Amino acid sequence: MDGIGPLKTAQVMDALAGTKAAQIERLARRGELLRASQEFESYFLSYLMKVMRETIPKGELTANKMGEVFQSFYDQEIGKRATQAGGIGLSAYILEAVARNEDVARSPANLSFSMKSYDIQ
Repeated sequence: MDGIGPLKTAQVMDALAGTKAAQIERLARRGELLRASQEFESYFLSYLMKVMRETIPKGELTANKMGEVFQSFYDQEIGKRATQAGGIGLSAYILEAVARNEDVARSPANLSFSMKSYDIQ
């Protein structure tokens, strides 16, 4: 059995391999997006801590430059750990927004629009 209808078995296997490669690429991209969204959420939380800290009077520990550097590192670590613990949902929201945008870009309505705009039928 060398083929399935007009398709050859080799062509089917190549198509499946291409599909697997595309899935692996999508998963890798999702991993990169997840890491980037978590880093953004971590930065956002760190900045939020910094701005909130500016609203209170400075104590003896933070009155000098070394205290400010310590607080900066502390805020970064709090942001990182808060994100690792689940964060405030900003990372998940970013991932959902990207997924929605990808779905809209690939939707049949957009494909039919692009076909109509180029008179492809």
